[in-house]
Amino acid sequence: MRVLRVTCPACGEVCEVQLDEETLAAARSSPTGLAGVADFHGDHILVLYIDADGRDRGVRVYRALQRWEVIRVNPSFLSYMSEIRGFRVSAGSVVECFQDSPRAFIKVVGKGVELEAALRSFEHASHAVAWMEEFLEGLRRGAGDADLGTLLLSILVLDSCLPLKPLWGAARAFEAALRSRRLVIRVDEAAAELFRLYAERITWLYAGALDAVLRMDGWRLIDALVARDAITVRERLFSILALERRGVVRLEVVA
Repeated sequence: MRVLRVTCPACGEVCEVQLDEETLAAARSSPTGLAGVADFHGDHILVLYIDADGRDRGVRVYRALQRWEVIRVNPSFLSYMSEIRGFRVSAGSVVECFQDSPRAFIKVVGKGVELEAALRSFEHASHAVAWMEEFLEGLRRGAGDADLGTLLLSILVLDSCLPLKPLWGAARAFEAALRSRRLVIRVDEAAAELFRLYAERITWLYAGALDAVLRMDGWRLIDALVARDAITVRERLFSILALERRGVVRLEVVA
């Protein structure tokens, strides 16, 4: 196994990218003759492109996914998750992340998109299919605005949801995460003050979320979500959407 060391042009972080035979095979099978290996840097993504011989063909940051592209995410990304030990998302392009070769996958397919996930245990497998279906529905709705960074954020949300009871209609959360670079949080201050009158009675929702979201007025949604902890990403997203449903905030699309 070869290891390439690269420096991120955005933040200066030095990262080591492992090139195994599967990565080289992905480059050989790609129409472009290249495969990308992605490294998650919190608020941005570094992508190192290699050819079928394992040669460095350049790096890019903040790039959108191109149709029929193959991106292999650095396996270190899996350390941020507790339930998923490998995944492959196919939606025109293919994004995959594996530390090894899992023997069993859960696979969900629908309307041109696919998601395969290998779980660390089967304790929550009964929930996984329902959550994965909601993820794919959100991906179908938000694919036009998705990029590699928002896709990985959405995978973090999915991972953190698997231990929970399936929440039908959660596709909205995944859609918002996938479109989060183009969504800006707008706070209705009058509605926020009215909400304060009863919010403390529903601590499962409130728990300080209102004060936190009020400080996010004018933020891009992705800036509010960025964290290397999957549970934190989920709780921030669900709090914002809960307040959106109650008219306290709206998510405004920007160019």
